[in-house]
Amino acid sequence: MSGDDRTEQQRERAYALWEQAGRPEGNHDEFWAQAGQEMDGETSPDERVDVAMEDTFPASDPPSHGGITGPEEE
Repeated sequence: MSGDDRTEQQRERAYALWEQAGRPEGNHDEFWAQAGQEMDGETSPDERVDVAMEDTFPASDPPSHGGITGPEEE
């Protein structure tokens, strides 16, 4: 792949990551770097989602499920 092709693919991926993250102001360097890491195989698919969405949900949010309960006691 030529350097121009790689740059174009990285640009398209960085743009897609930016859109998935809700088009935040700034942080363009982070999306560019993440796209490059993905292309180099340095991040796993789970890390890609986590990095793109890490600032969108506070850690204090409760789980979306109803919780796990143990066996009923008699």
